[in-house]
Amino acid sequence: MKQDLTWGWAFGCVAALAIQAALMVLVAPWFAGWVHRLAGRLVGEPRFPAGGRWQEIWHQFRRPSLYGRQDGLNGIFCALALVLAVLACGLVPVFTLTMPGFPAPGMLLVCTILVAVGVLLDLPQAVQEASAAQQGCAAIVADALLLPVLTPVLLLTGAHDLVAFLGRLHVLSPITEGAPYVLAGVALFLATALARRDEQTASATLSGPDRAMWLLAADCMQMCWVTLAADVAWAGSLAMPGESGAENWLTQCVEGMGLWMFKLLVASFMLAVLRMALLPAGRRARVRLGAIFLLGVLAWQVTSSHVAAPSAEPENHNVEDENTQGYSTEPAPEGEPS
Repeated sequence: MKQDLTWGWAFGCVAALAIQAALMVLVAPWFAGWVHRLAGRLVGEPRFPAGGRWQEIWHQFRRPSLYGRQDGLNGIFCALALVLAVLACGLVPVFTLTMPGFPAPGMLLVCTILVAVGVLLDLPQAVQEASAAQQGCAAIVADALLLPVLTPVLLLTGAHDLVAFLGRLHVLSPITEGAPYVLAGVALFLATALARRDEQTASATLSGPDRAMWLLAADCMQMCWVTLAADVAWAGSLAMPGESGAENWLTQCVEGMGLWMFKLLVASFMLAVLRMALLPAGRRARVRLGAIFLLGVLAWQVTSSHVAAPSAEPENHNVEDENTQGYSTEPAPEGEPS
């Protein structure tokens, strides 16, 4: 039995959102370091341990910044990117949804914030000179086109917010009714899987806290895309507050956290394999945008066909009623022809 939104449940939802945001920010550099190390193992190259990413970020935070003539706005770009990335970490569900009636963002808002983070991360390279600026501008165009390409995926949510949309998918099986949403999740996953920023080039002009904020924002953005894709592909792992008591909800949260770690493990192997593909930046951007759009269109068409199919049944029943309207199923009286 579903419960109404009370002050106790509202406080629990706020605490869950804060824990989820902090968990994603803490795990994001570890996840990026693990993917980097795993990709190196697949190609036979020695890489730093997974915890080396946090060590690099902490080391850069303690270093002084070295500014050039074009580096005056880099600190603002990196700070804004980090703020938006942390905000996105608080908007993407990790192990639980919020109560119905609790304020929740829409899929369009979450994707817009993540695209804005990607554009801000490209700006430090775009303000440089010569070929570095060209690569940065090309990256900005590729990231800016990501939001229109995601239109078919955004159409699946309709007018619902993200929590209501995932709550509707919670009861669907990923193999049968939820298969189109698995395609939508794969499309969201490709948004980060085929991005593959060259960190050494994109952040080459950054140093000190600016570089640390850039690295942390990039890791948080990657974590948000991966988690959002996993939620859309399999929303059944998320806890549903209000359906039972608080104790059962806390148990579901612990289970959801374990399933989230499992989904991250699967995503890390997929990212490591995809990063072995050697494609030029321009071709990789075209493949990325094309694959996301085609998967989104396919998922939207399959979902539309499933929704339109049941609507034809009442018409058939009406036709049968019209055909049988002049006939009576009662037995005829004795002496009268039936």
